[in-house]
Amino acid sequence: MDDALERRIVGALLAHPRASISQIAQAVFTSEATASRRVAALTAAGTVRVTASLDAEATRRSRSVFVRLRCRPGQGSRTAERLAEWPECGSVKVLTGSVDCIAEVRYTSPAHLLAITRDRLPALDDVLAVWSNQVIRRFSTPHRWMPQLLPADAVERLRACRIDWWNDRVPATAAVLDHLDHQIAALLTEDGRATWQRLGQQCGVSPITVRRRTEAMMQSGALRMRTVVEPEAVDLPVDAFISLNVNPTHLSRAGELLAAHPSVLMIAATTGDRNLCGEVALESDAGLYTFISETVGNLPGLQLADVAVALRSLKRAGRTVTEPPDATRTESRGRPSVPRPDGSIALSV
Repeated sequence: MDDALERRIVGALLAHPRASISQIAQAVFTSEATASRRVAALTAAGTVRVTASLDAEATRRSRSVFVRLRCRPGQGSRTAERLAEWPECGSVKVLTGSVDCIAEVRYTSPAHLLAITRDRLPALDDVLAVWSNQVIRRFSTPHRWMPQLLPADAVERLRACRIDWWNDRVPATAAVLDHLDHQIAALLTEDGRATWQRLGQQCGVSPITVRRRTEAMMQSGALRMRTVVEPEAVDLPVDAFISLNVNPTHLSRAGELLAAHPSVLMIAATTGDRNLCGEVALESDAGLYTFISETVGNLPGLQLADVAVALRSLKRAGRTVTEPPDATRTESRGRPSVPRPDGSIALSV
């Protein structure tokens, strides 16, 4: 990120993805002309992307599973690239640690999940082992991620203007959406800051109709807005995936504590060999050490913690991440497996 003003503007968009230029300018203490120019430059460069998504809980459309793969030495990137081509994969990363790559995969039915885990994943070349962890509760999602880019009072003011559910409330009933609703959601997925006028033209209805439908979906929790930015772009170059085992009696409390930490992009309760999984972004290795030793290490009921640092993000929020021109691809190589007796903490960093 080039300067402090751009960082503040990104913070404003994270707090309120569809904030007006006037609201952004006020939050970051600049003119509307400057705010407009900077927002346009950030989005045109692909540094920032505003998108929408239909909430899986509200619409009962799909569920998610984290898939961790161990690959043959030197083949982590190749496998991750193939995974990134799958439309079901919302995010894909190459890691270093106990596994070589990880993906969050959406599925629509048990049969769909069975086909993915039993047939498609094992069929990938060079995959040695697969672990899957189904998401059963989200304590924090990227929709609420708020690194320390803006003062807390500015964040609160912007969030107070939002209609969509930026926090992690779960709708009590399923939303009923028609063709127009799905059409609007699809357009906002591509451009979350599209104007009502433009959306109306693309849908063949009036801007008032589009706005009414969109706000109804937002108010019901069916449609959530999100600003997507790679953590490295806001000076948080250490991106890591954490997978924990916590005593079930402390699972909710541990999830809530992690969700409140500004370094946590998302954290969810899961099934399988780990019952708490998530992503964190920090400013340095020293920051990661502090997070592991003080935040993770002090979680109630912690039994095991595995931390794998991301070497490369291939896909985020359903779209391929553009790799910087000077980026180099570093692979995690073969490593011996380490026995983990019950109660131990295995940290792979």
